[in-house]
This record gives sequence, structure tokens and C-alpha cells, in this order.
Amino acid sequence: LLLHLPPQAPSPPPCFPLPRHGSCSRAFPLAMAIQKRKAVAKSTGKAFKRSKAALTRKVKEEQHEEEAEENEEAEEEVEEEAEGGDEGEEEEEEEEEESEEDALKRREEEITAARKKELKAMPVGELKDLATGKGLEAGKKEDMVTAVVAHEAAVRAAQRAHQAKIREVLVKKKEELEALSAPELRDLCVAAGTKGMLAKQARIELLLKQWQDNDGVDKAIAKMARDAREAELGAMDKLALRELCIKSGVECFVKEVIVERIVKHECSEGRFARPRPEGDEDEEVQPTAKSGKKAQAGDMVEALLANEANRKREREQKKQEEDAAASKRKEFRAMAVGELKKLLTAKGKEVTGNKEDLVEAAFAISVQEDEAAARKAKLKSMDIEKLKQRLASRGLSAGKKEAMVDALLAHEAKIREAAQGWEVKVGEVLEKKRAELEEKTASELKELCTAKSLKLGVGKQERVETLLEDARTNGEVDQMIAEMNKEARRDELLGMDKAVVLKIGEATGVDLLVKEVMVERVLLHEDEFGAATNGQEDEEEKKRPAKRARTGKK
Repeated sequence: LLLHLPPQAPSPPPCFPLPRHGSCSRAFPLAMAIQKRKAVAKSTGKAFKRSKAALTRKVKEEQHEEEAEENEEAEEEVEEEAEGGDEGEEEEEEEEEESEEDALKRREEEITAARKKELKAMPVGELKDLATGKGLEAGKKEDMVTAVVAHEAAVRAAQRAHQAKIREVLVKKKEELEALSAPELRDLCVAAGTKGMLAKQARIELLLKQWQDNDGVDKAIAKMARDAREAELGAMDKLALRELCIKSGVECFVKEVIVERIVKHECSEGRFARPRPEGDEDEEVQPTAKSGKKAQAGDMVEALLANEANRKREREQKKQEEDAAASKRKEFRAMAVGELKKLLTAKGKEVTGNKEDLVEAAFAISVQEDEAAARKAKLKSMDIEKLKQRLASRGLSAGKKEAMVDALLAHEAKIREAAQGWEVKVGEVLEKKRAELEEKTASELKELCTAKSLKLGVGKQERVETLLEDARTNGEVDQMIAEMNKEARRDELLGMDKAVVLKIGEATGVDLLVKEVMVERVLLHEDEFGAATNGQEDEEEKKRPAKRARTGKK
């Protein structure tokens, strides 16, 4: 009961009257008992307060521990639910990705079915107008419905492809900007007119927006289309590209390329090499050697006898030629100077020098004419088949015997003239080289001779002559003249009309087309006038059956 009593405020001790002498021993114990009872009640109240606070504190600690455990369990459940949700979302996305094509196909089927139903209910006249407005041919109603539906489906597919390209170029541009460093992005922003401190993502968004405002998407898509077209043209062969160029009105040949390839072909054919006058190719068939030692002894004797006969015949022929030459010179010397000049002018020779020079010039012309007459007689006596072979080996066309003989003689005369011109150029080149060598010192000439393992000589002039002779014999002069002739031929071809040069190039059988040039020119033409067809569409158009005109009864 004392534990449940409320605490009481201490009260002042009661005032008892002083006992009398006889009652003091009984009153003092009673007062002490009252005081003790009050002290016990007071201490009991304080103990109750302390036990209640400790109990409350312990209860609160237990509640905190339970709440902490509950929070941890809740967090674990949330994490498990989040992981399960992510997996579910991934599964859902995979299902969506897998079913996207099916969904698109289903929507297209629904649109197609609805459109077909709508078009079938349309009057034929309106359907024809719709088909022709879309660039389609008019025909039976069912065919027109199918064509219009297919055309509209193709338009929708093109729109989807265009949107996909837009997304592709945007993603590519974004990745390109994200790959740049912060200083590079800052420089781009400054170049775009934007300064200040910005985050990397803010700079990327700013540059992307500016790129879009400057038609960056359209330009990127156009570049993708041009690259694809360039790859398509590059996969075509040269003949197909040439046909495409002709159809588009694009020039597929380059004059300078044709000239260079003609010159290269003619160089390989020996056009610019030193001309070699053709000698008599009539070779007598030598008798076959006999086997055995006895036969060898007899063949040797016969060969010596034949050789001696040939030498005797050559000496007689040479004597006859010398006599004829002396007689001819005597005849020309008997002529007056005016007659000699008139004769040389008629032969197309320049008239210069004194009478002896004119006599020698007239004699040289006479010798050439005699040789040509003898050569003509010999060619006429040849078998016609052998004559044709000679013409074919020289690139000449065959014909009647008289014409073939004249053609061979003209060809040989042309070669002799080219050889004379070559010798003139040799003299010019040597004179030019002489002037270059004479400008060098004796020690420099000595070094040149040493480098070429030539005789050093004892003086400057001797070394110059040694170097000039070496240049003549080792082919250096001929190579210089060949380069001069190539340059002259190149200038000659460049001065001709392009059609003439093309005809000459085609006659050589050399490939005159340059694929890269044709591709570039077709692309430039398509950039300005639109894409050109490659001829396959025309072939398909030709293969289509012609329409029969409808005939109605009157």
C-alpha cells in the first residue's frame, strides 16, 4: 500500500504541548514512529520514479531496435522488387523488340486491307484519276487497286526509312560530339559564338541544336545517299558506266588521258626509237648439213668454192657500180649550173653551194632513184603471198600486186627519210652536249670519264670528244631524241580535235576509259539534274507487252 500512495509534501512538525513530567516517556516514541512512516513513504516515491524511467527507456530502446530491423527488411524487399522489376522490364523490352516487326507487319496488313476495301468501293473514274496522279498506269480496277496499295505501302516504307536515317545521323553526331574532349568542345562553342563556362552535356546540346538549325540532318542524309550511289557506280564495269554516261549526256573521255595512252602505246611499238632502214630480206635457203665426217669434208670444200664465187661476183658488181657512178658524175658535170639547179628544184631539193656540191646532190638523187627502181623490180618478181606477208608485218593493208609494191616502196622511203632526219637530230643533240661539256673544267671532265670507265686523255678537248663518242654509242643520244619525238607527238595529238584523237586511240585497241573520272562526272551530273538510270529500267520497259487498244462497237 505504501508503494501506491502518492507522495506527500512534508508538513511542519506538529506542536504538541509539552508534556508534563509524568507523560513525556509515552509521547516521544509516538512522534518518532510518525516521522519514520513519513520518511519511508518519501523514499518509496523516489524509487518508483526511478524504476518507471528505466522501464520507459528500455521500452524505447526495444522499439528502436525493432524499427531498425523492420527498415532493413523493407529495404531488402525493395531491392529485390527493383531487381525483379528490372529483369521484368528487360524481358518486356526484349518481347517488344522481338514483336516490333510483327506489330508493324500487322499494322501494315490492317492498313492495306482497309485501304483495299476503300479503293474497291471507289468509282472507276476516281480510281483512275488517283492512279494516274500517283504516276501509275490505268488498267483494270483490280490491277489499279493493287498498284495504288503497293505504291502507298512503298511511300510509308520510305518515310519509315527516312525517319530511321534521321535517327541514325542524330545518334552518330551525338556520339561524335561526346567523343570530343572538353577543350575541343569549348573551341567549337567559341567558334559558334557561345562563350562562358558550360558543362559538357550543355555544350553538346548547344552544338547539336546549332547543327540541326544549319540543316545538318538533311546534309548528312544527302551525303549518305551520295556515298551509297558512288559505291553503286563503282561496282559497275567500264562499259556499263560508258553507256550510262552516254544516256546522261556526260562526257566519259578525257583528251589528255587519251593522248598519254596513245603515246605510251606508240612508244611500246617502237615509234620513237631510231629508225632502221630495211635491207633485202630475200635469204637464200642454205643446204642442210650432211651427216658424217666424209660429208663434212665435202661441205667445207663446196662452201669455200661458193664463197670464192660470191667474192668474185661482188668485186665485179662493185666495179660496175663504180664505173656507173663515175659515168653519172661525168654526165652531171657536163651540165650547166642553171640546169643542175633546175633539176634539183624539180626533185624537191634545196639548191645551195657551188657546182661540185650541186653535182654531188644530183648524183645522190640519181643513186636513190636507181636503187628504188631496182627494188621495185625485185618486189614485182616476188610471189604474191610472200608480198602480203611483208605488208602484214609492217601494218600495211593488202590489195593488188602493183598497189602492194608501191605501198612497200613508199614505206621504205619514209623510213629512209626518218633515218636521215634522225641523223640530223643526232648532230644537233651532240652539238648541244658539246657546248655543255666545254663549259666544265678539265678536272670535272676527268671525273666524268673516270665514272664511265673511259680513257682519260691528256687534254680537255680530247676528253670532250671521248664523252661525246660514248654518248653516241651507249644510246644516250638516241634516248634524248626519243624523248624529243615523244614530246612532239604529244603536242601534235593535243592540237587535234578530240574526236580525231579518240578515233586514233580506238584504232590502237587501248583502254581509253578511266572509271574514277566517269563515276565523278556522273555524280556531278546527278547532283545537278537528278539520278540517271543505268539502262536496266529501259530493258524492263521494252520487255513489257504492248497494250492493245480497246475497240468498241459502233
